[in-house]
Amino acid sequence: MDKIILLLMLATIGLLLYKEPKELFLYLFLPVLTMMPVYYETKLVSGIPELSFWSAVLIPIAFVWVVNRQADGYRFSPVDVLILVNLVVVFSGQWHNSTYKEAQKILYNDMTIRLLPFIMARAWFMDPVSRLKMFRILITCSAIVALFLLFESRFYYNVFDEPIRRLWPKTVAWGAGMKRGGFKRATGPFGHPICAGYFFTMFVPLAIWLWKNDYFETRKKGFWITLLCILGGIASISRAPMIGIFLGMVLIWYGWSHNKGLATMVLSCLMIMASIFIIPKAISYINVDRATAVTEDQRNAAYRKELMDNYKEVIAEKPLLGWGRFGVPVVKGQDSIDNEYLVIVLQSGKAALYTYILSFTWVVVRLLFFAARGDPGRHDTRLAWCLLASILTALFTQATVYSGTQTVQFFYMMLGFSEGLMQAGTLGEATAVEHSGISGESDYGYNFSRTL
Repeated sequence: MDKIILLLMLATIGLLLYKEPKELFLYLFLPVLTMMPVYYETKLVSGIPELSFWSAVLIPIAFVWVVNRQADGYRFSPVDVLILVNLVVVFSGQWHNSTYKEAQKILYNDMTIRLLPFIMARAWFMDPVSRLKMFRILITCSAIVALFLLFESRFYYNVFDEPIRRLWPKTVAWGAGMKRGGFKRATGPFGHPICAGYFFTMFVPLAIWLWKNDYFETRKKGFWITLLCILGGIASISRAPMIGIFLGMVLIWYGWSHNKGLATMVLSCLMIMASIFIIPKAISYINVDRATAVTEDQRNAAYRKELMDNYKEVIAEKPLLGWGRFGVPVVKGQDSIDNEYLVIVLQSGKAALYTYILSFTWVVVRLLFFAARGDPGRHDTRLAWCLLASILTALFTQATVYSGTQTVQFFYMMLGFSEGLMQAGTLGEATAVEHSGISGESDYGYNFSRTL
């Protein structure tokens, strides 16, 4: 039954005879990536990397886009080189620690997981019509996933995973059930509750942008879709993603404010007042080890704190190229390394970590300058603040969890959207609304069109 993945690939190849790669990327690849678990894989022949549902769709689309369409919409950016250098460094580290064949497989996987989604999402972001279609499809799929995550949290049934798992001929490690406070920590198609929460930290800001700028048919629809995305992040019952969603909303409020001085004063006062209560409690909360921890939350905090201390010597032994993807030694039983930056430096060395940091820093700094200089009332400035919120909260969440499953593809797509915004300069809002089937009317009760 694992060969059903091939049916999806054949269907994609057949559709490419009649449809444009861009259209299939929007209407087929994005829903499959969002709603199909990525950890189900099939092996065709020896020597060829495994195929998953998402890659079975993406590879034919990318091939036709590059060969036949000559990568229409693509514009070179220096960050392309930074990401490619990072992948080469990871490849070199793996080759140094294992075999060329294994390193080659990892390079191929990283190119399809990181580089291709980044470049293709950015290329089609440049078209105003495709941009809004892409965002609306992503957020609509996110809301559907969120609805089923709420169901899973209450009724302990994962509609995205369990039907496939029952048919799958092999054992799949992902999808273990976790509980907290009497509810299941929902995983959905993401395989782990923290990955599910992490996904929504990236997409709640984008849902807010669509809702508040009237890119849904009505404001009520935009409100309910945005609320579902927020509740989807809560259904994972993961602290870091929930904090990330809140911080992202605060950043959007600040960025969209027309009076930055007043917003800064209000935010500063709230932070000072909150720190009076939070800091002493946080110090006493984390200033324990796993042996003296009383609650599960304290044990988790102590575990993450001990990770950094316990793996210092391991990093020092192989600082440049790391230990390889599968060669990291386990220290004191801490086989779950809940920190993406620590995972990178252990597996691929400091060179990989620095190039990774440099690639997203390039995007964040440029995006910050663009957002700070823009008019808060403009749609492109507002989008810049939302993308900034998505990326920064993602980076915050990565400090508490390994970045896995399809969150990697979506993180690089967010970087692609951001770099595309920098390259486009302006959004061409009127053209996008006119041609995307969006009326531009808001649900204010009178059905009058909004005019400038």
